[in-house]
Amino acid sequence: MQPTSVSDAVRDARARLSAAGIEGPDAELLAAWASGASLGEVRVDMATGRAFEADALVRFAQAVARRESREPLQHITGAAPFRHFELHVGPGVFTPRPETELLVEVALRHLRRVVDPVVLDVGTGSGAVAIAIARESRARVVAVEQSPAAFPWARRNIADLAPEVVLLHADARDVSALASVGVTPGSLDAFVSNPPYVPDASVPADHEVRGFDPHAALYSGADGLDLIRSLAPLAADLLAPGGLVAFEHAEHQGEAIREMLADAGFTRAETRADLTGRDRVTSAVR
Repeated sequence: MQPTSVSDAVRDARARLSAAGIEGPDAELLAAWASGASLGEVRVDMATGRAFEADALVRFAQAVARRESREPLQHITGAAPFRHFELHVGPGVFTPRPETELLVEVALRHLRRVVDPVVLDVGTGSGAVAIAIARESRARVVAVEQSPAAFPWARRNIADLAPEVVLLHADARDVSALASVGVTPGSLDAFVSNPPYVPDASVPADHEVRGFDPHAALYSGADGLDLIRSLAPLAADLLAPGGLVAFEHAEHQGEAIREMLADAGFTRAETRADLTGRDRVTSAVR
């Protein structure tokens, strides 16, 4: 029997995924993952008519079937890109999105003006924000994650990518737990968080979000702001004068968060839009 070419296999996978409502380079990315190759190498293989190796073709077929059922690409490959690195992800942890890079950029802009800064990342999940800040600044970073399912992913990613980050398995509102790693009132220069912010009744239309992202990483009360509402005064207590607080949020929540931060004693609150033009991060100064 004639071996299956990479080009034919990818073309057939593209058609199957398109019929399932999935457009983009997923077929090529899954072929690269199954082959242990780069995306560029797969595209060369497609152009030259190279045959798929038998074991890689089996992995590819299984992966395409999983993706066709709308399992997230990142869960299949076990990896998600963020900033200049790749994270291990899977069931139990929120898959980082490109929009969250804005939260990192807001923090980094502030930290460049601070000598020996200390940062707290609340609800670190995969560790994406904490790792990025640690790798791109001189900051001492403490990351907190409460979820028993997400914590092992953060531990693995931090160990691989930024072992200097201090990781704490706790509720960030537990002040004694924070004090055990040196986070005390007035000790922080930045307090950042990508918290859950979806209203309880607003079930996401996207099946991949609804079916695979942990509910604890999505929902936070009737207006989606319960956790931010409790974190704002905590940030005010932990930040030194001039310290920055920054939250990621949904596009319609900026005004409410600016009011919360003002009520907690912060000044210069502002909301920034992401690359899609949607309001995404609100920050303020202690």
